[in-house]
Amino acid sequence: MFTRNRHPDNHVLDPIVKPLASKAFLILISLAAIGAGITFSVVHENWSWINRFGAVVIVVGLLFTMSPLFSNGIYKSQSSAGRFADLHTDGTPIITTAEERKIGNNVALGIIITAIGTLTNAFGDLLGNCVYGF
Repeated sequence: MFTRNRHPDNHVLDPIVKPLASKAFLILISLAAIGAGITFSVVHENWSWINRFGAVVIVVGLLFTMSPLFSNGIYKSQSSAGRFADLHTDGTPIITTAEERKIGNNVALGIIITAIGTLTNAFGDLLGNCVYGF
């Protein structure tokens, strides 16, 4: 991992950050955090627990937003600049690849998950108190 003869396009931290681009892994972490927050809140009859786990969901949303950096590696994340565009059937240029659009969808999902986590962190205890009342 930390060898002197590594390829110049590969960053030293790439093996650590590439798994953070996994959509399934990040969604699983988000759902587990929300589930754990609800479980701890119900068991302890204290809704402030959901706020703490909502902060974990915020971090996962930020990781989704940063997924372009993680998916190809730190150095390669910006390597697509300057290539030639293809033409769409209507004659307009297509300047993104299918892979870039997929990564863009992860960024959009990251923004949504960050918003959900932030709202949970800010108002989860109030919502829980309204629903369960303890």
